[in-house]
Amino acid sequence: MVCPRCGAELNSKQRYCMKCGALNYEHPDNQKLKQYITEQELEDANQEYQKSVNDLTKTIEIGGKVFSDTPEGNKKTTYVDTRAMLVLLFVITLGLAGIYYFVFPYSLTMTIFLCLLFFVLGFIILTNISLYMKGGYSGFTPFIPFYGQYAYFDIVFGNGWLFLISLIPVVGIIYFLYSLYKLGKVFGKSGKLTLFLPFILLPIIAFSDRAVYTGPSKKYKLYLEKGKKRNTVVPAFVCSFLILLLFVGFTQISFSKNVATLFTQKDIDRITNSVKQDISDGLYYCNDEVLSQDGKYYIEVDNISDIQDYPIPIRSALNGKKLSGYFYIKKSDEKLTVSAYMTDGENVFSDDNINNPDDISVPKGVTVCTKQG
Repeated sequence: MVCPRCGAELNSKQRYCMKCGALNYEHPDNQKLKQYITEQELEDANQEYQKSVNDLTKTIEIGGKVFSDTPEGNKKTTYVDTRAMLVLLFVITLGLAGIYYFVFPYSLTMTIFLCLLFFVLGFIILTNISLYMKGGYSGFTPFIPFYGQYAYFDIVFGNGWLFLISLIPVVGIIYFLYSLYKLGKVFGKSGKLTLFLPFILLPIIAFSDRAVYTGPSKKYKLYLEKGKKRNTVVPAFVCSFLILLLFVGFTQISFSKNVATLFTQKDIDRITNSVKQDISDGLYYCNDEVLSQDGKYYIEVDNISDIQDYPIPIRSALNGKKLSGYFYIKKSDEKLTVSAYMTDGENVFSDDNINNPDDISVPKGVTVCTKQG
């Protein structure tokens, strides 16, 4: 059994259609109501319902007033798929993390830092792409010299040539700040917040579906009239991929080795501070006694990752190998000094001028301490 008005499946026990509200005159409780409407009137009512469903503009009369509800336009022509852009950026960031950690054996901390830097840079670029596309322009527009500025002022003020004012010293800065205020307004947001907190409001405008452009841009009006479809993924992918190549190319320059050395040393310093704290807490024993007396002591380390309490691997950011060596402890007059002497088999990390990895070994005849508990 189907509803005669909308065609939805109708249970014989239902008094009315759950989809359109039409009465089920076959139901016993509705049989008496059938006498108040003719077959022709019922048919006309059903046709009117079908027409209202198919019309672009729906109207309803309440209390003698007619209200109109115009449905949203085709999302493929008016909607910027910002979610796809963010998902794409996230996937590429994960890919970069895999390249850094497994292909170029960077340490975990260096990999996380570089990937966060990549994500932030990509996020800023995608924010610009989204803003321009919401204003009716191509996603590549913000990267075209002069035309990008022209498009921005067209989105904000409806006249792209006003960007020439921004080239005037001092006046240009003031006018640009005013444009930030207006940018928030044309997207239905607070102009003051956009001016003073652009790093928060601009991403909200770019990636929020509720931030709809209502400005005077001529390009946007033409974009709506022609119904041109904007592919958001292509410019997002191209820009993200170019940044990816830039970050991968970073590994081929000599400066990357200095950065890798810095991150490796930071990891060693963090573990050194952890060892110092454990000694102060009485967790290290020397000859079955707590390390508390003044003197010189050593802690031999086969893998520095075993020193820490949480299961996060630590390795050299230069070659991806484990860090081994020893800690030298000097305790005198309640003053505690801990120094690390580590190597990854190819490089040495210590405060002294030691260059040969083979020299990183605990001297014979010294007191070696171990961690208990």
